[in-house]
Amino acid sequence: MRRSTTAPNRALDIVDLLTEEHAALRTLAEPVGGRDDADGSAYLAWSDRVVRHEIAEELVVYPALLSFDGGMAVADSRLEDQSDIECQLVALGQEAAGTPRFRAGTARLVLGHLAHLEREDSQVLPILATRVSRRRRLDLGRRYRKVQQVAPMRQLPDGTRVPVGRTVVDRTAALSVWMRDVAAASGLAG
Repeated sequence: MRRSTTAPNRALDIVDLLTEEHAALRTLAEPVGGRDDADGSAYLAWSDRVVRHEIAEELVVYPALLSFDGGMAVADSRLEDQSDIECQLVALGQEAAGTPRFRAGTARLVLGHLAHLEREDSQVLPILATRVSRRRRLDLGRRYRKVQQVAPMRQLPDGTRVPVGRTVVDRTAALSVWMRDVAAASGLAG
């Protein structure tokens, strides 16, 4: 999994951080479901980053929008996108990598997520950039980064296959629940 080029101790404005994250997600999405991703390893790296990104936005970014005119409508709409993305991730977790259903599902998911990022760029980032103080944006950036990193990270070795078979808990649900619980318990959410 590709790590952010941002130094961990550098104060980072949430607008800059989200701009960087959106670019990284777009880059990671390029090989997903393609000919070179027959084993699903690009999908696993991308989907892990997507879940971390979306949950961190849900817990840190969207609550910050609620006090602004139109902010609740934007947050609700983007959270609806996120819910759809998570449902698709869960469904794909039941498919074997490289199958026609998996390739079709990843294509729909990637396109949907790219559209979601475009809507965030045009709706969320301008609100944050123009209506939130620099100090608050730095705090949001710090909290976002911490939430994003609360769940265990592990590098996927080359040749890792998307798990198939009967799953007790799917990886998307496990990661998202873990992140929500730890962020809430540590006071990073909201």
